[in-house]
Amino acid sequence: MSRNKFGMIIFISIILSLNSSAAALDINGKIARLDMNTATARDVTRLFGEPSKYVWQRQTFTRRNLPDVYIMSYRDGFSVVIARNKISEFRHEGPDGYFYLGRIKYDSSLKDVLEVLGQPMQTVTGEPLPRSPADGVLYKDIGGRKGYCYYKLSNKCVRIFFGHYKVTALYTTCNVTQEASGPAVRGSVGSRKVVIEPPLEKFSDIRGKNVSDLNFSGHKRLVSTLTFNEKTIWPGPKKMPRGLRPEKLLSDGMNPGLGIRLLHKRGITGKGVNVGIIDQPLYQNHPEFSGKIAAYHDVGCESESSMHGPAVASLLVGKNCGTAPGARVYYAAAPSWTKDAAYQAKALDWIIEQNESLPAGEKIRVVSVSAAPSGAGSPFDKNNEMWDESCARAEKAGILVLDCTSHRGFIGPGWYNSSDRDKVSKCKVGFPGNESRSLKERLSVPVSLRTTAEEKVKGDCGYIYWGRGGLSWGIPYCAGVLALGWQERPDLDAAQMKDYLFRTAHVTSRGAKIINPRRFILAIRKAGKDTSGIRRKKPLSIDSQ
Repeated sequence: MSRNKFGMIIFISIILSLNSSAAALDINGKIARLDMNTATARDVTRLFGEPSKYVWQRQTFTRRNLPDVYIMSYRDGFSVVIARNKISEFRHEGPDGYFYLGRIKYDSSLKDVLEVLGQPMQTVTGEPLPRSPADGVLYKDIGGRKGYCYYKLSNKCVRIFFGHYKVTALYTTCNVTQEASGPAVRGSVGSRKVVIEPPLEKFSDIRGKNVSDLNFSGHKRLVSTLTFNEKTIWPGPKKMPRGLRPEKLLSDGMNPGLGIRLLHKRGITGKGVNVGIIDQPLYQNHPEFSGKIAAYHDVGCESESSMHGPAVASLLVGKNCGTAPGARVYYAAAPSWTKDAAYQAKALDWIIEQNESLPAGEKIRVVSVSAAPSGAGSPFDKNNEMWDESCARAEKAGILVLDCTSHRGFIGPGWYNSSDRDKVSKCKVGFPGNESRSLKERLSVPVSLRTTAEEKVKGDCGYIYWGRGGLSWGIPYCAGVLALGWQERPDLDAAQMKDYLFRTAHVTSRGAKIINPRRFILAIRKAGKDTSGIRRKKPLSIDSQ
């Protein structure tokens, strides 16, 4: 080989090496600039550009019809999971140049990973990977497939998949490159120290977990964002923020806020109003709603209870949590996990049939459906048209159907000011940590800082506090407020009630609308029997709260 050719090869090798290093520095540097507690999809696009595609559950979307949860997919196996416009997870499923803690990357060996992360608490070999893999457990040779492994460490914000004992996918769920005080997790990225304390990110789910070893003192804001239940084991008072008790957060979260309990004290509870719920199954004897379910119908569910069912029932008619504790429920359990909207359509048809048999003064006025069985971004991939057809039949029967669809739904998320839950003007639009832009066509309803009923095992009744809930919690809340209205004015139809909701809403400086239950009730009371008043363009002269 000539000296010139040899020199050229060396030169090209150097250039390729430099390019590779630059790419690695590029992705690591960009990710380090994104704070997962606050960064949005727009921030991702600003740093990485427009993704090659938007996907979720084998569906491809455009920027105009994105669901609540989706993946921004880039080249070389890099992608970003977005949930409610906030970064949920970085995914590295190819040679994109990312280094976790400066040492673990795509194609690293299992041995190298364990040297960095430490040995697992337990190793399970040859078994199938469970639906909810345990934290700190190494699942090795999954399902008898040698070399296929899974390892998750929540306190280090990472999930790792292996093939042939080498990393094939590395998912990170919080900022592992940020500096902070505390002794929890230490490592290095270049010359920077990596410290996370406590080893939880905001809005983490710690239901049923033992976090008694963590030190939450000085992290008061973090605690109020978490999701926990009565089985969560907390540290002693010395490791908790001064004046903050999780049990008080849970108790305060039962209050629907926005003046609802004042209405209850005045006898406005939804008494005499029949409502419907279509959701996942539940046991009917939780103290929150025992005796309030007029009829229960199962449409093809394979389980007896769920997390979701008791939650929505408690938010609508719950003794402590509900907006309309005096209402009665016609409950249809439908398996949303099948992604087949035929089940939801059949459930709604059952409610329509029940309604037909009821006397004129006891008709079902509203149905709460915390799902999106049709429309753009729907997770249901079968029989979507059946849902819309059933909704049309319900509306013809005078029943208002509230759902999460993009084309029919009109409810959006919001959250309280925790120090003044009754003050509507202090509410925010969107989700904690991600305040939304103004959506004038939506009515924002509190979905976060709420407590719901829990009973997945029969007789094991409890409660869950949600630092950040989902839109699902807003649907039964709004249905309950409407039930309060129908107790006062049973002569009003669905369209009139919806009109009153929007006309009496609190309007923010950005033009967003937030539900205002007390003003809603005052307005329909003032209008009396004169239903024509709801179509006046002049604003209602009712004091807002």
